[in-house]
Amino acid sequence: MVDATGLSAIIEIAIPVFAIIALGYGLGRFGLISDGAAGALNGYVYYAAMPALFIQQIGGAPLSATFNPSFLAVIIGAQLIVLGGAMIAATKLFPGRLSEVGLHGLSTVFSNTGYIGIPLMQIAYGPEGAVLAILATIVNSVLFLGFGSAILAADAGDAPDSGGWTGAAGRASAGFLKSPLVAGAIIGAVISALSIPLPSPLTTTLDLLGRTAGPCALFAMGLFLVGREVTRGGGEVAWMALLKLIALPLVTWLVGLFVLPLSPLELAVAVVLAALPTGSLVFVISERAGIFVARSVAVILITTIASFATLSLLLSLFRV
Repeated sequence: MVDATGLSAIIEIAIPVFAIIALGYGLGRFGLISDGAAGALNGYVYYAAMPALFIQQIGGAPLSATFNPSFLAVIIGAQLIVLGGAMIAATKLFPGRLSEVGLHGLSTVFSNTGYIGIPLMQIAYGPEGAVLAILATIVNSVLFLGFGSAILAADAGDAPDSGGWTGAAGRASAGFLKSPLVAGAIIGAVISALSIPLPSPLTTTLDLLGRTAGPCALFAMGLFLVGREVTRGGGEVAWMALLKLIALPLVTWLVGLFVLPLSPLELAVAVVLAALPTGSLVFVISERAGIFVARSVAVILITTIASFATLSLLLSLFRV
């Protein structure tokens, strides 16, 4: 039976997500905000708000308190398995450019751990669950957003002199290192590792910027939807949603139960986090590159809606 408390928590957290997207769509639909605002707002999220959020969250979380190698190995291993499988399948089922295949794979493993996962884990599993969700957010930020930036950079050169695999590898490495999202996460990790105290004005600035990251990304999604057709590629979107909401939690459960056994709490948090909807930052990096944008919006919306059912079921099954 679906746990009523779990469903209530999901509704409480997810409804504002739809409300902000709807507000952006409504203001754009009635011409109160111009068409170019989505790109400008998305640029603000990408270059300012999200890096500030990562610096603040990661820098403020002691590495000794959050580092959990077994939990990390399970969530990363499961994500890599599904990411690799999704990309291989996409080359056959939904062929496209390397960047499209990469974003297809990213959409199946990048969970909304920050905006939905952390508060949901706090409600469902208490402070220990929230700490594990923060750790998962750090991993998503550094590894998988870095992967997204790298794959887009690797596919940037189409000219004959683009350098083949060597050139693609070089562009991928540069794209990873130049990503402001990855830079913010790395700066935060350095601050945390060295216990560097930040001046109060800087802390306040980071806090103000970071608080706007999630709402602005969602609002930009709403603006993007105005006058756009997001139902194209419905088969691909449905496939990505199935991988995200069904395959990733299942693989995470198998790895965390049989390959690298976790404690009941760690396993519960890992599986529920894996079942979260696709994070809005997939849209952020897609829109910056102008690739896969409509499909990224569609998979975020569909997985957010469908996760009402899947998360409620998992929260009722994984009680600790």
